[in-house]
Amino acid sequence: MKLSRLTFKYPDLFLLLMADIKQICAEILEEAKKNNIQSKYELNQIKLRILNKSKPNGKLKRIPKNADIYFAASEEDRKKFRNLLSLKPVRTISGVAPIALMSEPYPCPHTMKGIGPCTYCPGGPGSVFGDVPQSYTGKEPSTRRAIRNNYDPYLIVFNRLEHYVAMGKIPDKAEIIIQGGTFTFFPKAYQEYFVKYALKAMNDFSKMFFDNKGNLNILKFKKFFELPRILSEEDNRTKRVQQKLLHIKNLDLNDLEVRGKVNEMFFSDFDGIIFKLGNALGRIGNNQKNEINVSIQNTSLNLIENKIENPNILAIKKIQQKLNAENNPDISLKQTQKENETSFIRCVGLTIETKSDFGKLFHGNLMLELGCTRVEIGIQSIYDNVLSATNRGNTVADNIESIRILKDLGFKINCHYMPGLPKTTKDMDLHGLRQLFENPDYKPDMLKIYPCMVMEGTKLYEDWKAGKFIPLNTKEAAEIIAESKRFFPEFARITRIQRDIPTYMTAGGVDRTNLRQYIKKLCAEKEIKCRCIRCREAGLNFIHNREINLENLRIKIIEYEASHGKEFFIAAEDKEADVLFGYCRLRFPSQSLRQEITKDSALIRELHVYSAAVQIGKKSEESFQHRGIGKNLLMKAEEIAKQNGKDKMVVISGIGAREYFRKFGYELEGAYMAKKLS
Repeated sequence: MKLSRLTFKYPDLFLLLMADIKQICAEILEEAKKNNIQSKYELNQIKLRILNKSKPNGKLKRIPKNADIYFAASEEDRKKFRNLLSLKPVRTISGVAPIALMSEPYPCPHTMKGIGPCTYCPGGPGSVFGDVPQSYTGKEPSTRRAIRNNYDPYLIVFNRLEHYVAMGKIPDKAEIIIQGGTFTFFPKAYQEYFVKYALKAMNDFSKMFFDNKGNLNILKFKKFFELPRILSEEDNRTKRVQQKLLHIKNLDLNDLEVRGKVNEMFFSDFDGIIFKLGNALGRIGNNQKNEINVSIQNTSLNLIENKIENPNILAIKKIQQKLNAENNPDISLKQTQKENETSFIRCVGLTIETKSDFGKLFHGNLMLELGCTRVEIGIQSIYDNVLSATNRGNTVADNIESIRILKDLGFKINCHYMPGLPKTTKDMDLHGLRQLFENPDYKPDMLKIYPCMVMEGTKLYEDWKAGKFIPLNTKEAAEIIAESKRFFPEFARITRIQRDIPTYMTAGGVDRTNLRQYIKKLCAEKEIKCRCIRCREAGLNFIHNREINLENLRIKIIEYEASHGKEFFIAAEDKEADVLFGYCRLRFPSQSLRQEITKDSALIRELHVYSAAVQIGKKSEESFQHRGIGKNLLMKAEEIAKQNGKDKMVVISGIGAREYFRKFGYELEGAYMAKKLS
């Protein structure tokens, strides 16, 4: 009989296995204290020694993860070894905890029009990689997480929050990043469903594991997620946690009676978690739709049974079935958003990916309703002939129009650019990257640079096999990007260089995953100093042990024309150290596209303090957050607006940041936080 069946039939065995891993973790901790270890290398050496000693007894087959040790430790030991057991600080060093959510496999809009997909674009329904999101292979970390959780936003967010807490982080300021193709092409009902349950997961996680003062109930957390893990039981542990979450996904945890039953079910006794899952709650509410027999593994419909051969039509039908089966209409998006404003874990930013022909005014208004604050647009090239040759489905004019509309609605803009596309040369790519920041029709706030790679199943792959296309190699791509860093401005952030696709999934192109580090070395050799936001932000400089003094903080203002409007990049920086503490993006829009934005309104498109994330309402010696930097930037923005004859400030605020702006006299008006300037 398999171990998984034994542990269900004999819960004492399950508890015995848990005792084994606790003992191993306790031995690791004891050795760590005895040797007063200071590095992760020393910790790993102790792990290996303990593991080798345990092998004869058959206790463990794999090395315990840091999270296992963290939750086996006492409160005193957790504090002592927090840095060694913690997740890499770079994940939250920019001030927020990012949560990447992958939407369902769904056709891209220009494929349905018979134009595309883009010649370089992998994935999608029915691809050589299976039914995966458009533009992905199924092997990226966020895609694998989504597949493991059946593309359910509620499960994915819980899973990600579990990871953050398990590694010693408190993700109370979270940023949702929705990936997976052209999200604004999905049915409106699906868009609302997806965001609604992502926010509900944050709200429910807060209620279940944190008290009113933001203190984590670590015993409840460990019990619900069955920590420390039994390494050989990890797959079954995941399924059991998913079953619990599916059972509460459509429950109203604001109802004290319901919450009491949930607590009784999951936290009263260990056996109840395993054996009483299907019976304890019954059907609470008229629209309870998530029965325990929902299959986590059902990632595709049966083609023969449905008699549908077109994978795109099948994907559309699957979305409709998912909405019918899993969406509870009694839970509204508006109410979930309202609750998240004061939830312990809050969504302070929401990013949506789209194409420029699906990033116009209609789509912008829909994204505002969802609570979106940043839009990622794949412009890919500034050349029309390149866009046409690659079946992009939109023009340069579409890119320019979309960027202007979305800026005038208040969104932050993160453009994607792809060097090495067909019909381009090195000089064209250098010119294109430079034009992004010299041509006022572009001037994005952020940029992702994705050197073109050849992927199986694409038209470009066929051209490559036939010798009609030669992709950029690693050295060529690095040289182009390194040279372009000479003219990246201070107001832009280069957020990513290279797709998050494993190189073993590519047929041609860049062949290393650490391209950014390679470029950094090349820049050092050529004495190229990049002054983009990412290279200067305080958090990253702090963890690299650079001397930073908050007393040297000064306000610097950069004015520039962009998309027919006027921009003010208001920076709080240490000029001597060339370090950026935070900034505010103030815009005088070129047009009034909504009633909240009058002709005399100014827009705040972003207010950000860069440093290690600190829990709301608290301070830390290792962070520059909650030191009044944001307030000073906001006051300076209001001052500039009044000096220029503006009588109203309109802020595109993350749902979870609305309370912050209320402290300064702002009130919710439509999709924005707004304030009259006296």
